Parts: sequence; structure tokens; C-alpha cells
Amino acid sequence: MSKSPNIQEVFIYLCVSDPEAAIEFYKKVFGAEELVRLTGPEGEIAHAEIKIGPSTVMLSGEYPDWGIHPPEFYGGTPTRIHLHVDDVDSLTVEAEKAGAEILIEPNDQPHGERQSKFRDPFGHEWLLGHEIEKLSPEEMQERMDESF
Repeated sequence: MSKSPNIQEVFIYLCVSDPEAAIEFYKKVFGAEELVRLTGPEGEIAHAEIKIGPSTVMLSGEYPDWGIHPPEFYGGTPTRIHLHVDDVDSLTVEAEKAGAEILIEPNDQPHGERQSKFRDPFGHEWLLGHEIEKLSPEEMQERMDESF
């Protein structure tokens, strides 16, 4: 068995079609704080870092020559970013007001979370959740088995 690497942190790195607008959206909806902004030769945002809760999210614009494309290039995204929040319902409303498309309205899930899902104006999908019931992994599996 090989030794595990000493991983310090994991960052989400999003490609967006309009970094300036994305930063403003994330500030408005998530209360994000902009930490870093690096600009390219034409003044465009080449790299930015924002803080959402305790996590840093990196983002950039599209760079086709380097194979960096936003979700719409691929026809969508297979990835969901899951945020644990205090109030799924109110944050879902704020996201919709800011231009997000609600994919799943807030609802109680059998695994003990209240959840919703939305697509931001830049094609990234966010799953919001807050705990409504403390369950063990075995209880979650039992409920999952019952739901199928």
C-alpha cells in the first residue's frame, strides 16, 4: 500500500464566460469575498479567487487555446457544487432573484437534508442543503433502499 499524499486543501476552479459578472453574482447570492484578481494583457480577469463561507473558489474566463471552457461549451456540466447553508429556502429565493434557474425547489430528502438545486447564469449547478434530521449512514442507506 502506498503512502497517502499530504493534501493541504482542495479548491473548486470554475471557468465562466464573464468573470466580472460571476464574481458579482457570487457576492450577491453567497456573500462571497473577492480575495485575488489577476488581469491579462487586455484587462480581462485571467484568474480570481473568492471566499464562499470557509472555502476558496477560483475562477477564470475562457481560454480555448489551453482547453479551458465554460459549461455551455460542453452543453452543460456534470458537476454539482454542494453547499451546506443555514436556510435553503431563503438562499434559493436569493439565487433566483439574482438570475439563477431553479432546477429543484427546496424539499425535504429522506437522507435528512432539506435541499434545492439551481444553475447559475454561468452554467454551474449548485446543490444547497441543510440538515433537518441527524441520521447514521446505515439509516440513510435503509431509507435509500426503501425509496427504490
